[in-house]
Amino acid sequence: MEFVEAIEATMDDIANACEACGKCFTACPMTEAIGIDDAEPTQVLHGMIDLLRGGKGTAEAATWASACSSSGICAEACDYGVDPRMLVRLANYARIRTDAGPQVKANAMKSFRAMAKTVRIVSRLQLPQQEIDRLQPPKGAQRVERPDVALYTGCNIHKTPHILVLCLDVLERIGASYQVIGGTSACCGINQFRSGDGETSGRAGLSTLAQIQDIEAKTQVSWCPSCQSQFDEIIIPNYQKMKNDRTFGLQPFYEYLEENLDRLRPHFTQRVEKTVALNERPGLRGVTRAVKNILAAIPGVELVELDVPRVGLMSNYLTVTPRFKDELREIEFRAAAQAGVTTLATVFHACHRELCHFEKNVSFEIINVMEIIGQSMGLHADDIYKRIKMMDGVDRMIGECSDLIVEHALDPNEARDILLADQLAAKPVQGPAIENA
Repeated sequence: MEFVEAIEATMDDIANACEACGKCFTACPMTEAIGIDDAEPTQVLHGMIDLLRGGKGTAEAATWASACSSSGICAEACDYGVDPRMLVRLANYARIRTDAGPQVKANAMKSFRAMAKTVRIVSRLQLPQQEIDRLQPPKGAQRVERPDVALYTGCNIHKTPHILVLCLDVLERIGASYQVIGGTSACCGINQFRSGDGETSGRAGLSTLAQIQDIEAKTQVSWCPSCQSQFDEIIIPNYQKMKNDRTFGLQPFYEYLEENLDRLRPHFTQRVEKTVALNERPGLRGVTRAVKNILAAIPGVELVELDVPRVGLMSNYLTVTPRFKDELREIEFRAAAQAGVTTLATVFHACHRELCHFEKNVSFEIINVMEIIGQSMGLHADDIYKRIKMMDGVDRMIGECSDLIVEHALDPNEARDILLADQLAAKPVQGPAIENA
């Protein structure tokens, strides 16, 4: 069985299992923002099933499929054993394949190349080559034999490299040997899948899966929630259909730290006097639990719960509804200020990229959870991304990076364009922006 055949079999299984009760649609936090909250839930689900089976669906079904923020709230609503988030993702995949037709592969390649170029340039505007090689070992570099951890980073964390530096420093501090794998040469296939190119997505994801397996680590750990969901929902289930092999799995990084909290605690030697609110995301519930348990173990940290809506796997999953995203951010900022927090802590890298520069407009700092963990262990990594993003004007940003532009032989004009697009724009990850007018 080929990968695309496995996907099609999964789509057929879900279409047959779904009773079109509509409870997942009712639970979805996105429907009002995209203007379909008054649609008949059962009819929307019948449209989704039609999309899964290669049909055109309905207008409401197509809109809902294209606006999924991967919050996962829908999962608790289903009484029939269907994963609604996977249903929506696969329905959107089917919709795109039908709509794009022969342009699918070209669109997927364009999307991947744009992402890869951005990651390459933005990371090199922050770090010298020696540090980049630590975070993304070059081909042929000496490997750690049978390490404790195979750390799969994904691609986009390399835009905020200080987070990854702290991940590696923490592993070293607790005595965990590791082998890093990631970057654009070890792709999970999500960009191609979002473009409807199941063939290329499968080749990329299965190749990366094999690379992770080849490390022969005791534990296989991932950082990126997008990659985690791509493996959990698309790559691994269909790999299992193809190979009848259920031995492979990825554990989110924060859950690995929680599992090893007894090894971490002796290293929490520095009090961290912060009143912290989390920029929570509901897409990976275990990660939120893990982060709270880790922070609760750090001397001096007071964790404050904010009563605000939680939507999306990461912040960039809401760029399809820009006004809604802005509203949620302002609600959270107001609640954090009213609670008197000193710190709003982002959990994931994309959320950090999108929120960190607002620090100059609020009464609290905006840092990543790994910075708090690092501080408690006497570890520090400069958040160069935030420093650059908080500067006024792209020319000043480029001036800050001039030495690295020379070291990496980057084209200054191309670097300027990439930095401008990455720092000052918000492109929807799912497709064109959709919002209730």
